[in-house]
Amino acid sequence: MRSNKITWLLAALVLAVTLLIAGCDSAAPATGQTPAETPAKSAEQSQNPGTAPGAGQTMQLTIYHATKDAMYLVPETHKVPVNSHPARTAIELLIAGTKNANLVGVMPPGVKVKNVTVKDHVAYADFDDKLIKKGNGGSVSEILLVGAIVNTLTEFPDIQKVQIMVDGKKIDTITGHLDVSEPLSRSEQIIKK
Repeated sequence: MRSNKITWLLAALVLAVTLLIAGCDSAAPATGQTPAETPAKSAEQSQNPGTAPGAGQTMQLTIYHATKDAMYLVPETHKVPVNSHPARTAIELLIAGTKNANLVGVMPPGVKVKNVTVKDHVAYADFDDKLIKKGNGGSVSEILLVGAIVNTLTEFPDIQKVQIMVDGKKIDTITGHLDVSEPLSRSEQIIKK
């Protein structure tokens, strides 16, 4: 577990150094969308307090996509009908990609989510094997992919860490650059402010 944290920190440090070398732009992205004004209530049941899911009720989910220059993740909000599996819905939206011309999706083509469960503040995001078979790119691509999954799910207040899985099993890495064998925490450093 300590090795996992060190690897994640080293990856974040490499990205931070890259950002410093390339020059940082502190301007807000021109996406036309803002992060959710209030975070999603719960990954298990995100809805207005005291109301049951019903027709016409919506919830706001925040999904992360990459900037075209592959330097940052940018939050994108979606208003969707209330349902009993918002964490899975968030991952499905992440897989669907973005319609924003200034952003690019990070998920490999054709990947499918099998399940998202939450236990003891850890989300277990289980994907089919296309996550590792279709994953391409270098370390930055893998950092953005993992960051998008983890940051999207940790938008829910009851999720503190995310374990990425393939076909129901823990994996060591997605494309060979980042250790994902243990649950990962949110990475604020790669979010464009």
